[in-house]
Amino acid sequence: MPTQSILDALGPLAALYADPQVREIMVDSPDRVLAERVTQSGEMIEDTDIRFESPEALRAVIDAALALGGVQLGPTETIGDVRLPGSEARLLAVLPPTAIQGPCLVIRKMSVTVFTWEDLIRFGFIPPEVRDLLLSAISARVNCLITGGTGAGKTTVANILAASISPDQRLVVAEPVQEFQLQHPRAVFLEAGGPGDVPFSELISAASKMRPDWLVIGELIGPESLRAMEVLSRGHTAIITTHANSPEDALTRLEALCLMANLGLGLSEIRALIASAIRMITCQQRLPRGRRLTDIVELCGLENERYILQPLARYNPETDRTELTGIKPGWA
Repeated sequence: MPTQSILDALGPLAALYADPQVREIMVDSPDRVLAERVTQSGEMIEDTDIRFESPEALRAVIDAALALGGVQLGPTETIGDVRLPGSEARLLAVLPPTAIQGPCLVIRKMSVTVFTWEDLIRFGFIPPEVRDLLLSAISARVNCLITGGTGAGKTTVANILAASISPDQRLVVAEPVQEFQLQHPRAVFLEAGGPGDVPFSELISAASKMRPDWLVIGELIGPESLRAMEVLSRGHTAIITTHANSPEDALTRLEALCLMANLGLGLSEIRALIASAIRMITCQQRLPRGRRLTDIVELCGLENERYILQPLARYNPETDRTELTGIKPGWA
C-alpha cells in the first residue's frame, strides 16, 4: 500500500496511484490525465475524469512529489526525476519553458505482479513453442540481449527468463535504476548512483567480480555498454536489456553506445567484441493487438566485418502469432 505522505502529495492523482491495476499515470496538462491500466487481456491507456484547477495547482503537486525524493527545482531547472520513497515508482516532471503547454508529469509504477510463461501465452505475447526456444537458450547458458521500445515488455521478459534459471545458480543483478522484480532464491540486486554516485560501468565491473553464474544487466543506455560487452566477452553469462526496434537496430545502437566510451576503438573492434559477447537477440513491440515478441535471432559471428544473423522466430501479422522459422539454433 502507498504511504500516506505520497497520497497527500499527489492530491487528485492519489486514487489513481493507489489503484493496483494502474501501471502508469500521465498528466499532459491540467485538463488531460491518462492512465495505463492492466487488464486480463493486457494493458490499455485510457482517459480519466481527473482535472486540475489550474497549471499552478498541477505545479504544486509536482513540487510536493519531488520534495518527497529530496528534489527541489530552481528557476533554471525544468526537469525533475525521483523515485518516490518507500515505493517502486518513479516520477518524472517537466516544467515550462521546456514543457511548452505547461507543467506535465509521468508516474511509472514498477510492476509487482509476477508474470509467468502461462500469462504471456494467454496474453498472446508468445506461443508455447517460442517459450521453449527461449528456455533452451537459458539451459544452454546463452547470452541474451532483450530489446524493444518503451513499454514493450523488455523487463517482463528478462524477469521471466531470469526466474527460469536453475535455483542452484547465483544471479547478480545490476541496474542504473532498480526495475527488475525477478523471483530467484539466489539473486543479489545492485543499483548505480546512490550517495556515492556509483557509475553504472563500475557497477557492472563489481557485479562481474561477485562470483555470478549469471549477470542480469539493465538497461544499457550509455558508455557502460562497452564495459558490459567486455565482461561478457571474458566468459560471463548474462541477460541484458536495451531499447531498440529490431535486432539489427539493437546491434547498431550497441555500437553507438560503445563508441560513447571514447577508448579509441574502431567500429571493427567493437563489432568483434559484440559478436563475441551476444548470442541471442529478442525484440518485442507494442502493437494494436497488444504486446508481441516479434523476433528472435541468433548472432552467429562476423563475416567481412558484418554480423551473421540467423532468424529463429518471427511475428506474422496475418496470424497474429510469432512463428518459428524452422532453423535450429546453434546451441541446440
